[in-house]
Amino acid sequence: QGAASATGYLGAASATGDRGAASATGDQGAASATGYQGAASATGYLGAASATGKSGIALAAGCECKAKGALGCASCCIERGRWNGETYPILAVKAAIVDGETVKPDTWYMLKNGEFVEAENE
Repeated sequence: QGAASATGYLGAASATGDRGAASATGDQGAASATGYQGAASATGYLGAASATGKSGIALAAGCECKAKGALGCASCCIERGRWNGETYPILAVKAAIVDGETVKPDTWYMLKNGEFVEAENE
């Protein structure tokens, strides 16, 4: 039930124990949750969140973020608009369970026009 956080540019946070939480808030950060019911979130620009344990959750909430999960995990992505002088406004939110058909396991996704699209594997 540990927690890991990376707040700087290109930071990485990993939670490997059961019910752990990993958060990457800096630009191009990466968060990974590999334990049972772990949660990973990426909130910075071009961040990446990965949930590879059983029943984990990956949240991609920053601009152009991406998320992936193992079979049975949940993936949630937020699509943001351009800077409006105050914020990058939320345009759409979508969540799904990685079922192997609609959402493929171990595949990066992001939102475009409110729909999941495969993202690059970088």
